[in-house]
Amino acid sequence: MEPLQFNPVTLRLVAMTSSSNQPFSQINNQIEICPMRDRKLHFRTIGNWLALMLLATLVSACGENQTGDVTPPTVIATSPINTQTGVLVSTTAVTATFSESINPATINGASFLLTAGEGGAVAGTVSYTGVVASYTLAAPLAPNTTYTATITTAVLDLAENALASNFTWQFTTGALPDTTPPQVNAVDPADASTDVPSNRRIVATFSEAIDPASLDVNSFTLTGPGGTPVAGTAGVSGSVLTFTPGNGTTTAQLQNNVEYTATLAAGITDLSGNPLATAFTWKFRTGVIDDTTSPTIVLTDPFAGEVGTPVNAQVTVTFSEVINTATLTATSFTVTDPSNAAVPGTITYSGNSATFTPSAPLAASTLFTVTVSNAVTDLAGNALIGSAIQNPYQFTTGLAPDVTPPFVNLTSPPAAATDVCINSTINARFNETIDANTINAASFIVKAPSGAQVPGAVTYNATTRVATFRQSENFIADTVYTVTVTNAVTDRAGNALVAGTVPNPWTFRVGPTNTVCQLPVPLRSLVSFALVSGNGLNNTAGPTTVTGDIGLAPITTCTMCAAPDLVLNGTLYSNTATATQAKADLQLAFDDAHGRPTGPATPALGGLTLTPGVYSSATTMAIADDATLTLDALGDSNAVWVFQVGTDLTFGARSQIVLANGAVATNVFWVVDGAITTGSGAVTGGTLMATNSINLGNGTRIFGRALSFGDLIVRRATINTSAP
Repeated sequence: MEPLQFNPVTLRLVAMTSSSNQPFSQINNQIEICPMRDRKLHFRTIGNWLALMLLATLVSACGENQTGDVTPPTVIATSPINTQTGVLVSTTAVTATFSESINPATINGASFLLTAGEGGAVAGTVSYTGVVASYTLAAPLAPNTTYTATITTAVLDLAENALASNFTWQFTTGALPDTTPPQVNAVDPADASTDVPSNRRIVATFSEAIDPASLDVNSFTLTGPGGTPVAGTAGVSGSVLTFTPGNGTTTAQLQNNVEYTATLAAGITDLSGNPLATAFTWKFRTGVIDDTTSPTIVLTDPFAGEVGTPVNAQVTVTFSEVINTATLTATSFTVTDPSNAAVPGTITYSGNSATFTPSAPLAASTLFTVTVSNAVTDLAGNALIGSAIQNPYQFTTGLAPDVTPPFVNLTSPPAAATDVCINSTINARFNETIDANTINAASFIVKAPSGAQVPGAVTYNATTRVATFRQSENFIADTVYTVTVTNAVTDRAGNALVAGTVPNPWTFRVGPTNTVCQLPVPLRSLVSFALVSGNGLNNTAGPTTVTGDIGLAPITTCTMCAAPDLVLNGTLYSNTATATQAKADLQLAFDDAHGRPTGPATPALGGLTLTPGVYSSATTMAIADDATLTLDALGDSNAVWVFQVGTDLTFGARSQIVLANGAVATNVFWVVDGAITTGSGAVTGGTLMATNSINLGNGTRIFGRALSFGDLIVRRATINTSAP
């Protein structure tokens, strides 16, 4: 009697009558059905009715499955990352993060392989939790050895879709074991911050990758008034831990105007098993305004239209704000070849930058397309929107890999500097874009005269190519410190740091007194606003482009405020609670900047180069037509300028503000007891605050924001809060 058989593509039915061996109605047809992987079902019919019943059931089931999940899973992140060098021999696990949940039964020693050198298998055990597969090593890795990890197509998701192809990556160990515990580099919201939007997730960034297996329900806790715990889930991707309030399926919102305490437990470990030295606790207070500002792309590397990109380059996209790492996947951040086939690789995230590392060198002399979709969101769930940066964009590779090593070309404080502030940050700028994953407390080291390492956090800004060290406690007055950036730092092609044009290591001396450097003016809810006016907005000529929110209170007149005259990448708030809060926060910011000790009298700014500090004028302050004002940060990306103006501030026609050596517009503040006027084609930066009107001339560009207690007049202007 003939059997009923399935294979992955077709179903062949040959039914026999129960009374004879003659074919039933001469049926011997192939019927297309849904794929069933590596399955064969054998039946022996007992009659025509049974064969037909089986066929109807199978076809019905197939129809249901075709409407389900047919998307194959992908590997979206690995640790160590592909081509990483200097991996610590004490690393305890190699991990792969998938784009979706995987069938645990398919993750095992046959589908997750790790080999050393020429192919010898590495002893270890394979486990799976969440969306992360871990290869836990039975013994330390060998020094100076290249390892190859492979996830095979035997791995299936919950709908039994297999990986499209084997996924392979390599890494090379260094010479020494890792005995350095991880540190908390940054938290968002920051410690002691106020007016935090209550609809945002909580993020902590560590100095190195964290072992997902070390997380449990006690690893991160968030408590409200009276120590009441907040329900939620914590997950880790590389060095970034994200806590989402809610029940795991629904995101909850925190309460308004409430102080919360967040704690990272000491049991959290790095991939070498080193635990966080002590529990890390910080506090923040929510406000009344939700975060409704969408993220944008502010920088890409390679840049749009680049030709001759090294074939071993990574692809980095920098955003205007912190991104929810769970939304950075193999479908939301893609690199495709001319046939529109996705380039296999992994995605890592550091600071505000996402980096795609191809699994193998890119094809030479080939046009590639980079696409970041609006599935990417910020911590409040706001989707990515368009900006001045092209997306999607394309670049063309050259013929050769990048073999040029990076080096440090500017430091702050500079070598042998004296009278350094006790709260100074330490900065090193590089000649090219650096792999952000190699910047950490083990590669950027600050030491006291005793040789003890100064505790602190290290971050990297891909826009300025500046790595920054922030000490946990102020430096000691009249003391010499030594800074070293090691060759564990690499560029995007894996080339290790070499000696450059400035000393490395270098030393500096803290001043003999407890002098404190200028700090940024707190903007509170104003960080999301590009324009604020107390007397309405008059857009006299369009198109005017605004990236950021607009707040109008109490007068809400808005002339020519619809597209195409006004292109708004943000939200317009007209006399709402949000606009009223922004107006109140403007008063606080104005009073803070206005009340700082006055600095040198500088009524005429054209042609000057100014280092960080406060600059004042009892009457007017101006930059002449076609003149340039240069703000030199001396390598310090945290440098702050405050300009205090007694009456009016004027930026002449075609005048420019040049931000040099790490200076950023977000740290420039103009506080004016009068009106602000810009001439045609003026380019300026920072936060402009005026008690009277702000009048922006035709074609004015502001990298920052314009905040007025009085009238706000614009004509064909561009105001962009996303600019650095």
